Amino acid sequence: MTNLLSKQTLDTLSDTVKKPSYAYQTAEVGIVHIGIGAFHRAHQAVFTDDLLALDPHWKITAVSLRSPAIRDSMAPQDNLYTVVERGAQEDKFRIVGAIDKVLVAPEEPQRVIDEIANPNTKVVTLTVTEKGYCRDKSGKNLDFTNPVIVHDIADLSAPKSLPGFIVAACKLRMRSNEKLTIISCDNLSANGQVTERVIQQFAQHVAPDVAAWITKNVSFCNSMVDRIVPATTEKDIDSVSQVLGVVDKSTVVTEPFKQWVIEDKFANDRPAWDKVGALFVADVHAYEHMKLRLLNGIHSTLAYIGFLKGYEYIHQAVADEDCLLFVKALQAQLVSTLDDVPGIDLSDYADTILARFANERVPYKTSQVACDGSQKLAQRLVKPCEIIRERGAISEYITFVLAAWCRFLEGKDSAGNVFSITDPLGEALNNLAVQHCNNELKQVESILRESGVCSAQQLADSDFLTAIAAHLKEIHKVGVTQALSGFMKR
Repeated sequence: MTNLLSKQTLDTLSDTVKKPSYAYQTAEVGIVHIGIGAFHRAHQAVFTDDLLALDPHWKITAVSLRSPAIRDSMAPQDNLYTVVERGAQEDKFRIVGAIDKVLVAPEEPQRVIDEIANPNTKVVTLTVTEKGYCRDKSGKNLDFTNPVIVHDIADLSAPKSLPGFIVAACKLRMRSNEKLTIISCDNLSANGQVTERVIQQFAQHVAPDVAAWITKNVSFCNSMVDRIVPATTEKDIDSVSQVLGVVDKSTVVTEPFKQWVIEDKFANDRPAWDKVGALFVADVHAYEHMKLRLLNGIHSTLAYIGFLKGYEYIHQAVADEDCLLFVKALQAQLVSTLDDVPGIDLSDYADTILARFANERVPYKTSQVACDGSQKLAQRLVKPCEIIRERGAISEYITFVLAAWCRFLEGKDSAGNVFSITDPLGEALNNLAVQHCNNELKQVESILRESGVCSAQQLADSDFLTAIAAHLKEIHKVGVTQALSGFMKR
């Protein structure tokens, strides 16, 4: 099989494959998306593909901030690709035509700037991962020591960072004075506010007039996104190509479930995503806290404990009796830290998450979920732990997970095999974990301080630190499997 999926081969596909029901080749671009990856193509691009059947003015120009890999796989296919929704019993196939083109920022920085500045661009969406916001350890402010920020301050003609591209584009956009809406779709608490803060801090540093214009003309919307999208494998590509009868090198595999909750604070024209399943709300915070804690927090828990137990995939960890009992108890604690969420029963939501994680037909690697803990754990687990502590208690469940993370950072699995830590602070955290592996309290203190995941109050809380160290000592002594079993029998 040599023919690629493309506009020429689209009509040859089986009727069982859903195809774009709109004139995808003539639809107009209205959105720029920064950070194209599998998640965007399985989530926001799918919502937009459905919307384009109702309104042909919202096609997407996608931007990769680093690698040309996705551009190189999509361009020969006329930017068409397959989304496979893999349920427990069956697969559903659809071809998505929502992406007009993919730009690679290092190759064409000015073209990226021009696309964002174009008055026809009404919305910019973002999936640049937690580390793409170039925040300092507090998670609240721009890190002016970050190499890409240092570069962009010195030379904004060819930016490398998200804040750099947005500010450079807004400088041009001032000419048309067209308003702009920016929507963060990353797993950050108050992600729109985080985006606004780092961009404004950058703008105030390099161009105060642009900062003033952004204040008046750019809206930053919080949003909550949810869909499990594992990395695509060669086996996935081969099996999908067999169904299509043509080769699709840009295949994305995902679960049937998807959710998008968006703060209704648009500065200009608003894509009617609410007509195709998204939810516009006045305040996203209750939804985002629900998802960050009950889904992402449990995902991280299963990743660290599951990886150290020798499981390659999340669904294997869910099938482990001790892991399942542990996360169910942890979920109950996390629910107690949440406000009511309109229209959602939190206990039912928690059960649904575990059922989704158990779907072995959408295998998600524990090692993939375990990446970038220094960027993720503060909002997923450390904040609810702080809430529980303010009530006079210590969460033994969350402190156990933090102990497992410290053990993970040592860079050796339970069989003694060395692995690399994927984290912006990976080298520093790994050095501390190894250096202090014979002194659990010192190891915990140094990792938490260097990572910035805890508040100053937590770092000064000896009972909190001692609880983590005690779990870590037990993990060092008997391994995570026996340590978890003993924990659950207490």
